[in-house]
Amino acid sequence: MKTLRNLTICLVVILFGYVTPSLCRELHFDSTDRYNIRWGNQEGDDDLVKCRHGLTIGYSFGPACFKKHSYITVSLVLDDTPEDKVVVDWHHVENGLYRAIGVDENGNPVTEETAFMSLPVQEQGQGVGKVFIMGPLPDWIEWCVLKVRVIFVHQGKQGRVGVSALHWCEIFTVLDEPKAPMSPAWVSVLRISCQWARGESTWKAAADKLRDEVFNNCQYDGSKIFHHFEGWQDTEIGWESTEETFHLKSFLSQPEPLRGNCNALTNFLCCLMNSVGINAVVQRTNRIVLENGNKVGCWTFRTKKIQPARWPAGEYFGQWGYHQIVLIETEGNRVWDGNLIFIDPLAIPSDMVRENLPPAGIEFGSREHWEAEGCETYFCKLVDFNSPFTDPNYRWETNHPNTKLSPPKLKVTTLPWENDGCF
Repeated sequence: MKTLRNLTICLVVILFGYVTPSLCRELHFDSTDRYNIRWGNQEGDDDLVKCRHGLTIGYSFGPACFKKHSYITVSLVLDDTPEDKVVVDWHHVENGLYRAIGVDENGNPVTEETAFMSLPVQEQGQGVGKVFIMGPLPDWIEWCVLKVRVIFVHQGKQGRVGVSALHWCEIFTVLDEPKAPMSPAWVSVLRISCQWARGESTWKAAADKLRDEVFNNCQYDGSKIFHHFEGWQDTEIGWESTEETFHLKSFLSQPEPLRGNCNALTNFLCCLMNSVGINAVVQRTNRIVLENGNKVGCWTFRTKKIQPARWPAGEYFGQWGYHQIVLIETEGNRVWDGNLIFIDPLAIPSDMVRENLPPAGIEFGSREHWEAEGCETYFCKLVDFNSPFTDPNYRWETNHPNTKLSPPKLKVTTLPWENDGCF
């Protein structure tokens, strides 16, 4: 390992901070556990995060996504310019990881003043072709900025001169490769998910944290104005969908608090989970089934006592034609719901069994199935079959293929959303 004390050069200090240096040189941040990401601004390949050389790679003053506890390789990229041709060597001086706490008016991350850790460094190679292996990165979900101070060695007529510069890269560490529809994950989503689930190292803890943050920071609104999705199809039974398109950019463009019906908040929660590597899907309780083909009436059910997200404290009932939730199938059919909590008895819908199989001879999703649940499952806690406002013909249809939006059935888009009059 070389040390700066062995360098016989003149040192010129230039502090760049968050300003891109005028020199063309760029650092690249890569890993075998790096995942491609996109900005979430437009459709197509131009939305992918790329360096100015056209590579989908982490780069100076840009974002990058890595698996937690991975190692990154930092390399120097020079252009065929007079300014870069004089560079003959470069050296690592110091580095630090700084937690990100927001974004400034230019779209750059704002960080805490003090680094929470620095990365061990190993030097490999010589001259401008050397690389620095840094790591491991945090072993948990994190949104941070890696600041790296380096010295570029210039060969001049009077000898070698060292120029100090501070480069940085916005870093997201996730549990695993992001899952569709967040594959590639959006930077605008990662900045939320990796902040809300910061510090979590297991998928269950991260899922619980993200559910809680959606409930605490987003507002349930069942009106036509905020559902931000499309995909219902008029069929013989009523309305159902084989896929759903979530206008995610429009949803995120709202003033705080983010508002939406169960489709919007559930799709958002699913995207947050997918972005950090959790294999979650969207589940609908049932199709919208019409009564005897009547285009006016349809199945509806009365909920038990609930507290909707960001509503004034109280006891509420919903009269719904359906509801939408997040399903994680890693260990059975488990529900996470950021739209509400149950009041009587108090229960947070995280890691909750969706439903049990009905006893022999009992129709799936019927009142008899509901009665056999024993009020321990999500199905039993949500639906109130004892209410006169629940349609006696209502059926819980989570066993129907058109109620589960597994990839690629749930899609996300940056295109503007316009209220289509649905509902």
